[in-house]
Amino acid sequence: MRTEKVQGQRILLSPLNWGMGHVARCIPLINQLIQQKNEIIIACNFEQEQVFKTYFSDLIYEQHEGYPFSFAGTGNFEMDVLKQFFKLNKRLRKEKKEVEKWVKKHTIDLVISDHRYGFISKKCTSIFITHQLNLPVSGFMKTGDFIHKKLIRSFQEIWVLDTPESKFAGKLSRNSHFENVCYIGPKSRFSLSPKIEKTIPLVVIISGPEPYAEQLFKEQYGKATLSLEKTCIITPKLYLEESDSTQIDIILSSDWKKADLIISQAKKIISRSGYSTIMDLNYLETEFELIPTQGQKEQEYLHQIITQP
Repeated sequence: MRTEKVQGQRILLSPLNWGMGHVARCIPLINQLIQQKNEIIIACNFEQEQVFKTYFSDLIYEQHEGYPFSFAGTGNFEMDVLKQFFKLNKRLRKEKKEVEKWVKKHTIDLVISDHRYGFISKKCTSIFITHQLNLPVSGFMKTGDFIHKKLIRSFQEIWVLDTPESKFAGKLSRNSHFENVCYIGPKSRFSLSPKIEKTIPLVVIISGPEPYAEQLFKEQYGKATLSLEKTCIITPKLYLEESDSTQIDIILSSDWKKADLIISQAKKIISRSGYSTIMDLNYLETEFELIPTQGQKEQEYLHQIITQP
């Protein structure tokens, strides 16, 4: 089923709480579904809801706890996730019950999960959104890829945020294991507004799970203080009490509309090599420098394919 064929449905949707990239890429999809006369109910945590409401203030929201991710900040993502396996699995099982409750409460026709394995219903069609049909793992962590594939096979359909040629995600989005895959192309929230003149020399976007976001902020703030170039840093929180540099503007990304306007005007963007960011950069056609999160294999792979000649 292609996205444009979804019309006149009551839809329950939820994004994963791994950074805010899943929220970002759901925004243009939700907008499209609304334009197609669908009714959307969003299940998300408080932080995600505040962002969604800047774009969709009149939708119905259900408070939905995220997965209990926590990271040591040492670059060993695989081990961090492995240590939390039982907590994550417990949350997944609880999530399935919550979904069925909301499906009944709102008379849902279609469930859409952006990479939440437990956001699935036995009572109606459930769709899994991803750009990773294959996880970039090796060695004993291939077990994780096996579990990943097994979990998403439970969904009736898989929507892949890439082209059929895997233009943006490379081997991550290539399909050789699933029959129910539909490539829906890249999605960027910036497509909802007209492009504007680029007047800001450099914009740095701080994103991702803690403590990696703080690490990136400190690194880029230090570089910006030594630069003669005007720099705007968009960050989810203030990691310093105040800035005494007239060359640096710090904008909280909690005000997404303001942040979007600044990003749209950037002549150059420095950011993590997250997939949602790559889709945004493709749409904005902006010069960029990508910095993969240490140890996050997906970002390291995406950085490699997007920057290779």
